[in-house]
Amino acid sequence: MIIETDDLRHIPGLEENYSESKWFSFYDETNDIWVSSRMGLEPNKNKANRWLVAAVQGTIIINDLNGDLELPDENWNRITAGGLEYGTLKAMSEYEIKFDLENISAHITWEALTPVFDYKDCYAPMPPSLAAEHYEQSGKVSGTMSVSGRHYTIEGIGHRDHSWGVRHWEGFRSWVAFMGHFGLDYFFHLEQFHEQSTGLSWHGFVCRDGENIPVKQVLMEPAYSGDLQFPGQFNVQLEDVKGGTADIMGNFRSGAPLTFGDCRVMESFGTFSMGGETAAGVIEYGFTQNFKG
Repeated sequence: MIIETDDLRHIPGLEENYSESKWFSFYDETNDIWVSSRMGLEPNKNKANRWLVAAVQGTIIINDLNGDLELPDENWNRITAGGLEYGTLKAMSEYEIKFDLENISAHITWEALTPVFDYKDCYAPMPPSLAAEHYEQSGKVSGTMSVSGRHYTIEGIGHRDHSWGVRHWEGFRSWVAFMGHFGLDYFFHLEQFHEQSTGLSWHGFVCRDGENIPVKQVLMEPAYSGDLQFPGQFNVQLEDVKGGTADIMGNFRSGAPLTFGDCRVMESFGTFSMGGETAAGVIEYGFTQNFKG
């Protein structure tokens, strides 16, 4: 069970690949702005990593991954790495995201709209290459952002996760993750993993009318187009443990490639449609260099 103190930093295990990370992504459809950020701590390697990706009107304006930063001493209640700052205003509920890099800066408040979902409650066991402790949540965002001297008032939807444990980026053959919403009564966090040792599995949840419901199966069919190395479209059919079903179409719009050793990740912004309704969201696709599919 996830409790409030799990929002704080954890005592690391002894494994070299022990990692603890937080990820925040948000989008403002009115201004057509999307941001994804992640801070990872690797205490047994005495270093940290940080990424920041942002798009304005469908164009990536920053794609900055730094994998060799000094390990911060601070706890998650106020922590900074590589110009990115996360602050906890209220555990499991309210956060600050700040950054000031090159020609882009922001001060964003993130407020929860859904309960926290503990990934130990997934229908299927989590693959061993993913950090064993993991939770996710959706919310709303507000604040300000500046790009090349132009200022924006931000209002939109955001998603976050927090994980800790042993992580092997290259242990996955491939994975796909979707985070999105339709209105304020239907959110989804969906993952399909193809792990080297355990094969194909589905994980995640839908939040329907304020209740988190684990998914039982998520069939994801990628489609490639043109010269794209990553899929440009996904057809998703899901079934949750309460028998609820949904057909969702995900369309890639713009993304930024990130590299972790032999693992390639496309952190991207797209649109989802279901039953005639369309909304923005996050599409993440990754694979090891010697495997695609």
